[in-house]
Amino acid sequence: MRVDSNGFRFLAVLALLLNLTLARAQEGTIGPEPDFEIQGFDTSIAGGTGDLDLADGSFVGNPLNRLAEKWPADLVIAPVPGYSPQLGWNLKLAGGYFLSSAANDARDRPSLLGGFVMGAENGSYAYGGGADFHLYQDALRIKLGAAYADIRYRFYGIGNEANDRDIGLDIVQEGPLYFATASWRVWKDLYLGVGYLGGNVDSSLRVVIPGIDALAPTLNLDVGAYTIPIQVDSRDHQQFPRRGWLVTVRGSLYRESAGSDFDAEIFKVSVNRYLPMREQDVLALRMLAKTASDEAPFFLLSSFGGSTDLRGYPAGRYRDRVMYALQGEYRWWLNNRWILTGFAGFGEVAPSFSRIGENFLPAGGIGARFVLSQKHRVSLSADLAVGEDGAEFYFGVGEAF
Repeated sequence: MRVDSNGFRFLAVLALLLNLTLARAQEGTIGPEPDFEIQGFDTSIAGGTGDLDLADGSFVGNPLNRLAEKWPADLVIAPVPGYSPQLGWNLKLAGGYFLSSAANDARDRPSLLGGFVMGAENGSYAYGGGADFHLYQDALRIKLGAAYADIRYRFYGIGNEANDRDIGLDIVQEGPLYFATASWRVWKDLYLGVGYLGGNVDSSLRVVIPGIDALAPTLNLDVGAYTIPIQVDSRDHQQFPRRGWLVTVRGSLYRESAGSDFDAEIFKVSVNRYLPMREQDVLALRMLAKTASDEAPFFLLSSFGGSTDLRGYPAGRYRDRVMYALQGEYRWWLNNRWILTGFAGFGEVAPSFSRIGENFLPAGGIGARFVLSQKHRVSLSADLAVGEDGAEFYFGVGEAF
């Protein structure tokens, strides 16, 4: 079941929030890829696909737009429910304000200012905000944001053998995180960028005894990294693409000079391909590979599962130095209100690339979408997926990738 509670892709504000919040390295993410990769923080906040390409905020999905005739058309505020087996039921309140270009050039995309608060059934909470600027006819993209999270989730250990024992430890992870990136379009749909992320992560074991709820000694780590985002985005639509590519390469270099208590490298590559089928259907394909160096702490390791890579396994249940995931999904446009999906895939985690092939993990399932906005292709989503460990249910907003 979804550990990252796929909820921010509601209207235009989600575009911003997916970019500026902690994302499931597996799910999520500059754009659809996360700017934070802290397991636990990613558990609560991010989702999969990213930016909404909206000219304004005046549409059926903006609930407060109807309360007063003078409500600003560019201001969107929306409650976003979600469910996770780790967090239980949770609710986010997200808000965003669109900054449109005075030139009204079709090539321009609106910049966004936004924020959110989140509370969950198990006591987890998070809040944050930031900005997503598209400048010089989208030639320059600047993203910055900050968030604080107090998240409770289950840690099953490192490696396949640890997961096979099916013994988990309750973890409480909290602290502030912040980031900033700048990307320049160097050629056609290719963007190259630089960035920085930093913060502090407190990780504690949560000991629950009848009548007692206590924390074991805390592992406190400062995190700081130089980031290198590279992206090619030729999709024809941000929420429901039917053709094109989305290729994202991201390197995060954690260094003492950046304020980190450890030196480590995280590298991630994801490739999404969208192929039109029939009149309105689409076949969506995704590949993900990620590696973490030996010095990386447990919350930065490659983690498998969740609502993007792959549905059918809890996010973070399988965790090790390297991972890959391959999947495909057919999206059948039944009518103007309903979309049906079928998906399948497989992947692995391993201590090194030479060990890939030792623990094959398949998954598949079906889902349905109720279209909230036909104009912007934003929809409520519900998926049922099955992996080796059983069935998982996902509820949120938008597509998995």
